[in-house]
Parts: sequence; C-alpha cells; structure tokens
Amino acid sequence: MNLPPSGKYKWLPTLYSVVETLRPKKIIELGPGWGVTTITIALACKENNIDANINAYDIWNDSYWGTYNNTLERYKEWGVSEYINLYNKDFYEWAKTDEDFDLLYFDIDNNSSKILDLYNKVRPQIENGSVVLFEGGSDVRPGFDLAKEKINYKVLTDNIKYSLSIIYDESKWSLGY
Repeated sequence: MNLPPSGKYKWLPTLYSVVETLRPKKIIELGPGWGVTTITIALACKENNIDANINAYDIWNDSYWGTYNNTLERYKEWGVSEYINLYNKDFYEWAKTDEDFDLLYFDIDNNSSKILDLYNKVRPQIENGSVVLFEGGSDVRPGFDLAKEKINYKVLTDNIKYSLSIIYDESKWSLGY
C-alpha cells in the first residue's frame, strides 16, 4: 500500500482500511491541512472502486499547513483530485449547513469542546448509520476528558498522542471496534 508520508499520523493504513470496509459514497473531511488524510481516504476509494465524493473544508490559517493551492497540487500529484472538492470554510461555518455524509473525518486541533460540538451537530446522522472518525481521543492526549464522559467512542490506535478514534452506532454496523 503506497500512502503519503505520515509524519505524526502513523495510523494512515487504519484510516485506509476503515474506508475500504465502510465503502462510503459521501465523505466529509474537516481539517485536511496539507492533505495527507484526504489523499489516504481518496486512495482507498480509488483503489477499491468506491464511487465516492469527498468534500474537504479548511481555512489554512497556519503556515505549517501550507495553502489551499498547495493542498490542491498535492491531490493532483497523488492522482486523486477527481474525488475531492476542496473548500475554504471552517468547521463552525460548515456546522451551519445540513450536509449529509456517510463518513466524516475531523481534525481541527481537536479537544473535548470541539468533539462535543461536532457530536451534537451530527448525532442524528450517526444514529442513522453515518460514521465519524477523528484525530485524538487517547488517554495520553490531554483535553478529551469531557468527550470521553459524554460520547461512546473507540480509539482505533495504540494509546498515542496523535491517535485515531471512531464514533458509530453499533446497532447499524458490525465493525468490531
């Protein structure tokens, strides 16, 4: 499996596998940054013949993440740009919409408050079978205590700072997490 350089996200193969298993058609990513997770999701779709559309939203307000155009260029370099629509919009603007999804990946410098805001926004979709993945949530990552109390989520990775977690309705999916 050829995936982009992962940096702090050693779990990109897990992300790929979840997409491969779920076979989502409508995907949202909030916080693609320079695109490594979006590329991984799009590669899982492309390589597994999943007819999906990814709407990715970010604001690129930190030089670490590059620019909108850099991210678009990276998608082209990996041959996945046809799967991705990239928008300059932050999470709180997106939250005012009623965009439907099968899978949502969330990574905006996450903490309990942001995860709870997201969960409160998308809970009806989760109850109808949509799945949410987010960066963070492990025990070694500070700032997730309140989310752990209020949301039944599972950490898919080892107990590492930059973990991958999932929220889904276990009555709708037999994912084994």
